[in-house]
Amino acid sequence: MARIVLVHGAWNTAESWQFIVPLLRDAGHDVTAITLPGHGNDPTPPAEVGLSTYATYVAGVLRDGEPAFLVGHSMGGMVISAAAELAPEQVRRLIYIAAFIPQDGQSLLDLIKTQSALGISKAVQRGPEGATVLNPELAADALFQDASPELRDAALKGLTHQPNRGQIEPAHVTAERFGTLPRSYILCLQDRTVTPELQRAMLAAAPGTETYELDCGHVPQLTAAPQLAALLNTIISEAS
Repeated sequence: MARIVLVHGAWNTAESWQFIVPLLRDAGHDVTAITLPGHGNDPTPPAEVGLSTYATYVAGVLRDGEPAFLVGHSMGGMVISAAAELAPEQVRRLIYIAAFIPQDGQSLLDLIKTQSALGISKAVQRGPEGATVLNPELAADALFQDASPELRDAALKGLTHQPNRGQIEPAHVTAERFGTLPRSYILCLQDRTVTPELQRAMLAAAPGTETYELDCGHVPQLTAAPQLAALLNTIISEAS
């Protein structure tokens, strides 16, 4: 049995893992899916939330138990990287799912600007103070074009606001802390939000990252949950 902490991406909450959590628990793991500060029903004002806020929160969760496999989806890759810098002793392995891997001083916005595809940016609209929301119709095609109509509608209802600073604040990671940790990456071949080209570019800048592939869109925890859970179990089993 392993401890697993799941970190969602932008405009989302812990509910984005609803199909994955029971599959991992059925495999015998201790699984925690968290909702980041400023997301969903969390009372933290979005204008007060940045990447450092996320990292401090996740580091606190990590310290409340044994070392964990820390899993991040999309923006969650920024979060797990920054949290691992704060508490590397609490991380057994970092696992990225169609996620951002920052170099020191890079923000999510820095990385997303390097891809030519519009991705999710075409769906972004002004939201509450210090935050954005997504136009659901435009977002669906970028996030989960491979979802059934039923899954698509359920996922759209789960979208929430996204604190701006969470995407523009740069990550601080060092070779001495974050850089000592083993990493695995699950590359999504049909991704329209974080394109495969960008995913591969980030991997090229992070040598030594173990890489796997899924033939799906940006949100495999929604559209390919059994395959993703099986792959996570394989990664964890091989690392244990």
